[in-house]
Amino acid sequence: MTAFDDLIAGMAQGRAWSLMGDGDAVRGLLDRVYDERCHCARHHRDAYQLRVNLQKKDDSASYAGWITGENPTSGPYQGTSLVWFPGEHGSVAVLVIGTDGFGADAHILGRPGHRRRLRALSRLHSGRTWVKPDLLDIATEVPAAASSRWPEIPAALKSYGRVIYAATPVRGPADAERVADLLDLFFDEHGTPLTGKAKERWNARTQAVAGAIFPHWNEDEVLALLRERRFVVLEGPPGTGKTRLAWRLADRIRAATRIQFHPARTYEDFVVGLFPRPVAGGLAFEVRAGDLLRANHAAERGEHVLVVDEINRADLGRVLGESILLFEAGEANREVHLPHVPEGFASPLRLHPNLRVLATRNTADRSIARMDIAIRRRFAFVEVWPALDAVAAEGVDFAQAAFTDTVQTFAEFANDETLRLVPGHAYFLDPRPDLAPEARAGRVARRLRLELVPLLRDYLDERLCGSASEAIAGLADRIEAILPERQ
Repeated sequence: MTAFDDLIAGMAQGRAWSLMGDGDAVRGLLDRVYDERCHCARHHRDAYQLRVNLQKKDDSASYAGWITGENPTSGPYQGTSLVWFPGEHGSVAVLVIGTDGFGADAHILGRPGHRRRLRALSRLHSGRTWVKPDLLDIATEVPAAASSRWPEIPAALKSYGRVIYAATPVRGPADAERVADLLDLFFDEHGTPLTGKAKERWNARTQAVAGAIFPHWNEDEVLALLRERRFVVLEGPPGTGKTRLAWRLADRIRAATRIQFHPARTYEDFVVGLFPRPVAGGLAFEVRAGDLLRANHAAERGEHVLVVDEINRADLGRVLGESILLFEAGEANREVHLPHVPEGFASPLRLHPNLRVLATRNTADRSIARMDIAIRRRFAFVEVWPALDAVAAEGVDFAQAAFTDTVQTFAEFANDETLRLVPGHAYFLDPRPDLAPEARAGRVARRLRLELVPLLRDYLDERLCGSASEAIAGLADRIEAILPERQ
């Protein structure tokens, strides 16, 4: 049994443990947990102090854990802390802000990366860890929907309900990993290096967190969704392989119509229209089927996918017209009457059950209006993020370092809107992998220098990065600094 195992066992007992023990014994256990997980250099140990306030009265808010070292040894304190509140049948481990304010930890709470990692951990915990939407909000109580699933801690919620910003229930050994995640995140955020098995565990969890922040869909998963849902949009930042994925899926279906939307695309191009045709003595007009009608007609012969690249570059309300009514996966009998009917096509129009529509959408293009809700709700949206293992597989060290730095910088400092600008893995890969591999490093270096760095500079010039501007400017400088000399 480790000291951490003993701590979890004590937490699982709740108030019964706090009533049996004394403050010195609990402090000793917390000391052993720290020694077990962290390097014990004096300046690291001095960064924390132990608070043990285990009351015997039911109406008192008992707690114990680690707070930051600059605080007084008793009374209200500032900054973040990792403590637990014992209840009747277990405890609740929490990250909480001292009732005296944010203190020196305001930069931690205000940094998007802290909230993002907590939310990622919550997803890894299958929702059993609650995270406050706004970590700086000290006016809102923990919602009853969250606290009702915890051991009862009414006195603690009354005293600290507004300053708890992450919490997880502890009832037994099965809850240990969630507590370890919150504890190790707390130490990591305060610059305390972990050691031994705790370090190995946290490194693995950090990779899992990155995977939760940038989730990956494989081809089989997207293909299954497309066949089930029929109308799917792949959306994500530039360079994440959205178009490549769409084309690979079209190849697997083996019957596809591939088009690209742009501002000049019209209803007549996509659905149906009248087009002039020269005849003897003047002009005549013919009814011409658009991409949707042709793809739908082809679906009568078997499964067919209409691939629409850059779907949000067109005025979708105008391009789709009345056909938007048909984009309902579970409504096979819906039909619309077209203003014109091309020869050989049926009217009214129904979308054949064999037809799939797979579109791509670049989330970094701010010149394009958002999809309206009526259109958006008719599609399933798959987020396509940078593939965290793609660059490592190519084996160019400086490219891997630049990619890791890029992903971490955006994840740490970018708000949710700016995160959608993160450059994808394609910027860090050899643009011509079919050529001699010995020249790969030079080709990748040119790509970073001539494509990636200018993209980051454009983001800054266009003031798209918000509060992350300084961090992204530093990122661009660091990437330029690690590139090999031009050859």
